[in-house]
Amino acid sequence: MFEILRSAFKETGMTAATGHEKLNKMINRPNILAGVSHEVRTQMNSIVAFSYLMNNERFSDNEKREFSEQIISSCEQLIGLFENFFDTASLESGSTRENLRETDITRLFESLTSEFRVFMRKKGHDNVVLIQEDNLPDKLMLKLDVARITRIISNLFRDALDSTSSGFIKVGCTYNDETITFYVKDSGQGFPRSSNLLLSDNPEIQHSESQDTYSAMNLILARNLILAMEGNIRVEPNDAGGTSVFVSLPARECSGLKILTGTSSESKIAI
Repeated sequence: MFEILRSAFKETGMTAATGHEKLNKMINRPNILAGVSHEVRTQMNSIVAFSYLMNNERFSDNEKREFSEQIISSCEQLIGLFENFFDTASLESGSTRENLRETDITRLFESLTSEFRVFMRKKGHDNVVLIQEDNLPDKLMLKLDVARITRIISNLFRDALDSTSSGFIKVGCTYNDETITFYVKDSGQGFPRSSNLLLSDNPEIQHSESQDTYSAMNLILARNLILAMEGNIRVEPNDAGGTSVFVSLPARECSGLKILTGTSSESKIAI
């Protein structure tokens, strides 16, 4: 499995000499590949085991449905792991470029938080409350890389959810002086790991301290995407004993669609 991942990682792109050097440095770090390989084996074993149990007539239909849900969950974990893994490889090799387009950030943020609520209900996180905060106008058109921003916020949210068994997660967004700032605050216990992975110069090494490689890869990719977009990251503990992550990215309003923002915008909170 280790060699399969190494070979697949190399094939994601080696177009420039500098990209080649960065990629070689990353694939020669055993921690990240060993962690991913272990996670892949764990999820594959789960799929095989529950598939076998589903064919056993001793179990009821309700139990078989639970087995099916476990299989789907393991498949989703594998897909997410590989997406993060290969996207990180592409960034390291320099084979991907920013794709800016006109976007209604207010609508995008509303869509993301709606998806988060659906995800929480699907996964049964009834003990965690999602709070949406923003001071955006009804419509705000910015030039942004939607795919990258969506991945960043989604990865930060999922990491917060992994760290929070009960309490709250706040997802917020503000815009001022050509800077869009997203934040994710939680009441969980993940501050040491989150700060290490998001702020370290070598996050691929820091992930070895974590029990969850999938969650660690979420943060590693989020960090790499933020830096690739020339953004800034701030991680700090909050009053609830949890973690607050702030991501600030440069963003300009589209020409001809200037919308006044700032103190005139009323803060909106949704639960």
